[in-house]
Amino acid sequence: MTLAIIILVAGLAAAIWALRPVVHGRAEDTRMVVADPALLAARRVRLRDEQIRLEGDLDLQRGVFEVSSELVGCVDEADLKGRLSSALSRYWRGTALDLLVWERGAWRGLGGGSSGGQPPALGAPVVLPEEGGDLVLDLSPAVDGQAALVLRQAHGQPSIAGLPASVRRGVAELLRGQFALSLRRVSLFRSLQELARSDPLTGAWRRWYGEARLAELAEGGAPVAVCIADIDHFKLVNDTHGHGGGDQVLAAVARALAGHVRSEDLVARLGGEEFLILLPATPPAGALQVAERLRQAVADLPGKPAKVTISIGVACCHRDESAGELVARADAALYRAKQEGRNRVVCADGPDDLPLVRLEQVRRDPGGTTGFHKAQRSPSSSHTLRAHS
Repeated sequence: MTLAIIILVAGLAAAIWALRPVVHGRAEDTRMVVADPALLAARRVRLRDEQIRLEGDLDLQRGVFEVSSELVGCVDEADLKGRLSSALSRYWRGTALDLLVWERGAWRGLGGGSSGGQPPALGAPVVLPEEGGDLVLDLSPAVDGQAALVLRQAHGQPSIAGLPASVRRGVAELLRGQFALSLRRVSLFRSLQELARSDPLTGAWRRWYGEARLAELAEGGAPVAVCIADIDHFKLVNDTHGHGGGDQVLAAVARALAGHVRSEDLVARLGGEEFLILLPATPPAGALQVAERLRQAVADLPGKPAKVTISIGVACCHRDESAGELVARADAALYRAKQEGRNRVVCADGPDDLPLVRLEQVRRDPGGTTGFHKAQRSPSSSHTLRAHS
């Protein structure tokens, strides 16, 4: 028994000894693989490239998120263009940026007009620049028509310069989505503002907006002329043709007034059958010409349920005159036009003897406001009056 045990132990020892070189060889081989400098360098390169790629992806995602955060509070057209330009400059630079909307058969530049470059051809959501060409993002989903952002002579910033075209296109697609949302927000806010500012029946601006605009001009020292137009015998129109006919006349008169003034002028409905017309940077002689043109345009209106004419009182801003005082003089001139037979223009100022000057001091009412209000209609409240049939 003892001999058998000795033989068994000896056999196991021999077997272990026979296997030892094999195990030792494998350990040596493993150490050789790990210690090979070329293999280690290649592995480091792969890991570094992967790290750079992941950091680049993270930076792009962070940048798009920051763009979204910067744009979320923007509701104004003038502000939008600047914010989009700032956001886009992270990835592309160019000579000029155009934010364009197709309106009334032509492209309109938002936020200060356009650079005058070639209009975009919207055939794809994104057009990447090639050799200094234009970057074009189609923003049409944001509006009821067509819209585009065009970066003229665009070049990639270092953040994307070395990336594949597929990645650069992906970045542009993400930006396009963010920009379209912002443009839609601005468009909706503008629509809400116009609804709040405009009279739903006539399409003219509401009284409060006309008053606010005139107060801004007067307090800023800007020269301005004011016309107050009143539809003659409007009660008779309502009595004869009903309120439906009266509404048609109001709408037609408002369109005629708005259609015969400049884009920088303003037509607001004061209430009832009265309208306020603001004419910035217009001297007495010019204001008289505009008022006469408006009077004639209403008299020539076709398709009215009744013969309609208007009387107009005109006043131009004097030195140190408040908005309320200016309107009071125009209102007094209107009263004089009514007294003299209607369908005429009367100006509270002579066309030559009262030069238009900038306000050097803003004259306020005792209460500290501009005091925009209707004056008592009295012939004595007007200055020099001249009638124009």
